[in-house]
Amino acid sequence: MLYSLAKSLLLPPVGLFLLILIALLWWRFYWAGWVILLSTLLLLALSLPFVSYRLMAPLEPYPALDPDQLHTADAQAIVLLSAGRYSDAAEFGGDSIGPISLERARYAAWLQRHTGLPLIVTGGSSPQEQPPLGRLIAQVLQQEFQVPVAAVEDHSRTTWENASYTAPILRDMGIQRVFLVSSAWHLPRAVHAFERQGLQVIPAPTAFENRTGELQAEDFFPGVHSLQRSYYAIHEYLGRLWYRIRELAD
Repeated sequence: MLYSLAKSLLLPPVGLFLLILIALLWWRFYWAGWVILLSTLLLLALSLPFVSYRLMAPLEPYPALDPDQLHTADAQAIVLLSAGRYSDAAEFGGDSIGPISLERARYAAWLQRHTGLPLIVTGGSSPQEQPPLGRLIAQVLQQEFQVPVAAVEDHSRTTWENASYTAPILRDMGIQRVFLVSSAWHLPRAVHAFERQGLQVIPAPTAFENRTGELQAEDFFPGVHSLQRSYYAIHEYLGRLWYRIRELAD
């Protein structure tokens, strides 16, 4: 709980708005104006495609899997990482899966159809959010994408726990080498967590956010999608830092 609260306060735009609010409350001090100016400029910068794409670039080192080489990868299963729910979805009569989870589920379903490998979903929820996210994703996969789900891990609430709680399930199934499905920008941290559990991981990225190519005029116009992209990127950098601190402490 404390980690989630601290993360929310650090990530944009909340962290920057808090700095501006603090500066307004302490306006009489000489540094307040500089804090407001710098926070505003940083918020503007994070809203630019030019900046958000460059923040994402180092986070997406894995290329998309070659469809023609899926059967030569010697994977034994597909592991799908969850990522957020759509709460109180009136059109579905209750909670469903969020857009990022849906992107990942769609690719995992495609991968399962092309390989025939067992599909394992991992993802839990807080006690206030039931059923667990992993169960919701499994339901969508089976009922809407028409693909079988071999197992569901429904207690984890972080990527670290995804790996820790899924590894025993895979070992019980005699599985050592897996396709790991997640958003392209999230995969490096996820791969590291699963490899720490002694698993062999084949990154299976989807939903790429980085864009290469020549600069365009639109790259210098702020937008909410670019701010969201920067949010995801900074979230990953903080996640990597937290994992590094945690490993040093172990």
